Amino acid sequence: MHKIVTVASWALIVLLFLQPGTAHRGAMEGMRIFTTALLPYLLPYLVITQLFIRTQKTFLKSNNKLKLYANIYLLSTLGGFPGGAAIISSLKEIGSLNARNASWLLAICHAPSPMFVIGFVGIEIFHAEVAGLKLLVIIHVFNIIFLLLFILFSDPIQMNQNQVKLSTSPFQESIKETSQILLLIGTTVVFFTTISIIVFESVKEIYPSISPLLLVFIASFFEMTGGISLAGDILSGQSLLPVIISLIVAFSGISIHMQIIILAQKAKISIRPYILFRFLHMLIIPLFFLF
Repeated sequence: MHKIVTVASWALIVLLFLQPGTAHRGAMEGMRIFTTALLPYLLPYLVITQLFIRTQKTFLKSNNKLKLYANIYLLSTLGGFPGGAAIISSLKEIGSLNARNASWLLAICHAPSPMFVIGFVGIEIFHAEVAGLKLLVIIHVFNIIFLLLFILFSDPIQMNQNQVKLSTSPFQESIKETSQILLLIGTTVVFFTTISIIVFESVKEIYPSISPLLLVFIASFFEMTGGISLAGDILSGQSLLPVIISLIVAFSGISIHMQIIILAQKAKISIRPYILFRFLHMLIIPLFFLF
């Protein structure tokens, strides 16, 4: 793994030097995506949820598994990823969840924002709001089934033994935590958007006759939003478009995975269930979306 990372790093460094203009354009596009599509929606939601989990005494602190996990799922899915991971990692750090519970909830509560799926995917890509709603329902039905199984078969709730004493200034702590999360999100979005465009342009230059479908997968592998936009442009009107879009949403992209993995590592949460569920999403969600 170390050798692979080393080779990949040097390859990207060479590409950056060979294509400085493309790298600059990729960074600017990443900044545009973050500042216009992510920041305005994520910032108020993250501040509110961080404040909420620091001030509520009963909503997120309960020995009733159904109540606690359902409340966490509700908060996580309203904001979409990586907001859910931020909530779960914060609850683990303040002691409301132990490491095992947090690990499984991190995997189960992974879902895109309703505004993103219905608005962007449904209206702008499929030109049908109902198509975005259908995709969103499939994702949540899948997640809720596993959430109920987890509630049914998991051990009784055990809070983290090393509970952190909450700050006497919850709003200040919420702002501080939100700024760190947004810095993480912004950095990963700009970085992986830049890498995506560099690789994309390099492949097109080396193989001018490359399949457009392969270009879509290259773009969406690194950054989901850009991949979906490209798929909508290249595959517009084709029967393959719903399958490809649902697959991209199920995979989510390396940029989002890195955001969630960093949040999980910060809170010392295992990511094995998360990785398992991403493969399950990729197998199941596109299949059900066809019918």
